[in-house]
Amino acid sequence: FNKINEDWDTFTYDGYLKFSKNWLHIAFKKMKTGGSIYISCTFHNIGEVIYLAKKENLELRNIITWYKINAMPNITKRTFTHSSEYVLWFTKGKKWKFNYEEVKKINPHRTKDGKVKQMRDFLDFIEIPIVQGQERLRGEKSNVALHPTQKPEKLIELLLTASSDEGDLVLDPFFGTGTTGVVAKRMKRDYIGIELNDTYFTAAKNRLSKIK
Repeated sequence: FNKINEDWDTFTYDGYLKFSKNWLHIAFKKMKTGGSIYISCTFHNIGEVIYLAKKENLELRNIITWYKINAMPNITKRTFTHSSEYVLWFTKGKKWKFNYEEVKKINPHRTKDGKVKQMRDFLDFIEIPIVQGQERLRGEKSNVALHPTQKPEKLIELLLTASSDEGDLVLDPFFGTGTTGVVAKRMKRDYIGIELNDTYFTAAKNRLSKIK
């Protein structure tokens, strides 16, 4: 796979399978029974991730479609426009946590009289723009994103609302520029972030220091 022009996203196919199998195995061992794991992916690797996670006895609960309302245009005109990513929600064991009523409050859609709605028009299909404006971290050149796949804080907020409470511990083994930590800190969750890239690590550290 070579989907993003970065060393960390370049694998042979067999190498990617081995890498994914290894980190999923470690994650499964570290998860408590009833814990949740959310895995972001695209159509390139969704099949492999589902297969490998199920091999670890993780139970697939939902496939959330993140529709990017400002996705890049279809320049090549040789395929349908790639405007969606997917978030796979797996759980370990029984009695997993899902804060249904709290998630309903996040649903931007309302009934005609302004009340919260059931989530069939929201949870499986979420419309959030690609990170932009002040939320987007920039590199040395102001017109270049520091991290090519920085996730929207609103997306992470939804996931943490659904599957954690204040004081719970959230692990992000691919921390990037620290979005998970930023949202966890704001929501009064504890967090652990793991990141190998020095540039991303420094950016995450600086970003987190500004969150009270």
